[in-house]
Amino acid sequence: MSTSIRESAMVSPFFVFFLVHANIVGIGILGFQRTIAAHAGYDAWISLLLAGASIHLIIWMLYSMLNAGSHDLFSLHELIFGKWLGKLMSFVVLIYVWMAAFLILRSYVSIVKQFIFPLMHTWSTTLIILLLILYIVAGGFRTVTGVCFFGVVIPAILMLPLFLFPFEYAHPNNLFPMFSHNFTALFASAKDAVINYMGFELLLFYYPFIKQAAHSQKWAHTAVLSGTFLYVAVAIVTFLMFTHGELDKIIWPTLTMLKIVEIPILQRLEFIVISLWLFVILPNICLNLWGVTRGMKQIFGISQIRAILLLLLSLAMGSYLLEGTASLLMTLDFYGKVSIVFIYGYIPLLFLLFLLWGKKRGTARYQTPSAETEKAR
Repeated sequence: MSTSIRESAMVSPFFVFFLVHANIVGIGILGFQRTIAAHAGYDAWISLLLAGASIHLIIWMLYSMLNAGSHDLFSLHELIFGKWLGKLMSFVVLIYVWMAAFLILRSYVSIVKQFIFPLMHTWSTTLIILLLILYIVAGGFRTVTGVCFFGVVIPAILMLPLFLFPFEYAHPNNLFPMFSHNFTALFASAKDAVINYMGFELLLFYYPFIKQAAHSQKWAHTAVLSGTFLYVAVAIVTFLMFTHGELDKIIWPTLTMLKIVEIPILQRLEFIVISLWLFVILPNICLNLWGVTRGMKQIFGISQIRAILLLLLSLAMGSYLLEGTASLLMTLDFYGKVSIVFIYGYIPLLFLLFLLWGKKRGTARYQTPSAETEKAR
């Protein structure tokens, strides 16, 4: 299943850094600390490094398959499983990607309702965000890439300095004794941390839209590396701020930590941070939904405009049905388990099957466009 992509619809390899980084740093950074500390305590920052290292391995597997000739997930599935079973497997993956977009949206709306507008109905906030998503996704992949770029740059410039303020109230003794947990505890914590890295697997969807795509691998690894160190930095600052007992009772530790920041001309700084965080979650949602629309076009022949309208309707209905923080946390926990299976089970399985018999067939059937060919399009 190979499709010709116009050069005007492609992006340079450098932008893969923003496409990957914008998706692995999202809504999860606002509340991941409590989850990872449940098993490994305040040694959980080591678990973040382990999780990040494992993601580098999975990215290497993805590029090994894609560079060898399979243009995207759909051609890879067709190559390994055949036409009809391949389409079925692709459809299952589309449900997984849609679920990611839905949970990101629903989590952000829950934060807005909890911290800013507690009396506002869920559907009203959701509707405003859905209109933005429609505008972005309808603009095509390059528009989505632009949003990913700003989703990395703007929060980095405006919000990273805010994490320096809590050091005034830090308690270094919270981190000691270090290395007091065994590997089993660190592994369990790393398993909980992996959900925060989800989104890099969308490489399987937008790989054909990258010029000289094989050269983009270093940028994907760089994005994961920078995202890992950002998670570690936020985790350490949080651990310095809160004791175990305090952290167990806080759902959104990052936002709670920012409440202590005092600026004379500003009150309730977390309101500003939550508002700015829209720039962070929009790339997450838009790239996931763009991937689903492309998949629906490849599998069912539905135009991407019609597909995005159907998807937005489904997001609105899902947001209306999923009410309450408890239900949301249960659904996030379920998605985390599915993510573990997909990342560490399904992708390695695809890689193994590809090595066994798909590589030679893929090289013959799907030749990756050379730089000269792409330039001529």
